[in-house]
Amino acid sequence: MKRSRIATAGLFLLGSLLLTAQAPRGRGAQGPDPQTPVFWSSQKIKDLAAEMKPRVNPDTHNTGMSLIPSANLIYREGDSSSEIHEKTADFIFVHEGEGVILVGGKMVGGQPSAPDEIRGASIEGGTRYPIAMGDSIYIPANMPHQFFVEKGRHFVITIVKLPPKS
Repeated sequence: MKRSRIATAGLFLLGSLLLTAQAPRGRGAQGPDPQTPVFWSSQKIKDLAAEMKPRVNPDTHNTGMSLIPSANLIYREGDSSSEIHEKTADFIFVHEGEGVILVGGKMVGGQPSAPDEIRGASIEGGTRYPIAMGDSIYIPANMPHQFFVEKGRHFVITIVKLPPKS
């Protein structure tokens, strides 16, 4: 009987560890991406977006969470600063809402903000891409981009960071 309890407790602990390893990680997760599949239904994305909405930073107009180390879910309800990721490309999937992503051109007032990251005030030139639910866009590494959202609107996106293949 005692062995049975120990075995049951051991199985419960192992199962808990496996589930924890597959669960979406918190903001800023580090380390490798999971070695097993992770699935987010459209309802799960909606639920996560609803949880994120009250946490929007009034200064940056967004909030985010790490789904896995190379992918973040972002809730945005206002414009962003301009940004450049020097060593990773962004592959963006739009889950809900609408906005515009300005890509290319020349960054204005760019300053390093983190390793391999530059933030600026705006972009001169570039191409405006209207985005809405179901759209996707790829932004190459080292290319300026900026997000715009009209007052009273929002969007929810997943951004996957990719090392570019040459």
